[in-house]
Amino acid sequence: MSGVEVVTIPLAHYAELLDCQRRLAVASIPAARYTADPRSRVERDPEVATFLAECLGVRLLKDTHAQCLRRFGADRTPGKSTIQRYWTRLGR
Repeated sequence: MSGVEVVTIPLAHYAELLDCQRRLAVASIPAARYTADPRSRVERDPEVATFLAECLGVRLLKDTHAQCLRRFGADRTPGKSTIQRYWTRLGR
């Protein structure tokens, strides 16, 4: 389309991504800190990043990891040490 790259995704998935973006914008942690390291596996998946940020200070690491596995599956769930590093970057 006139030199602009486009992607087609289901409307429900698009709405979910927009909701994640909205929640990041209104979170008490500045949104810029969610993308501190764009090479990080967590930051490349906005849904997982939002979920983990919302768990910060609310759940234990092992519980967060287990719930992330159930919600997103093994392919999208980062390891416990990755979650801990992400939380540290967010200012835990």
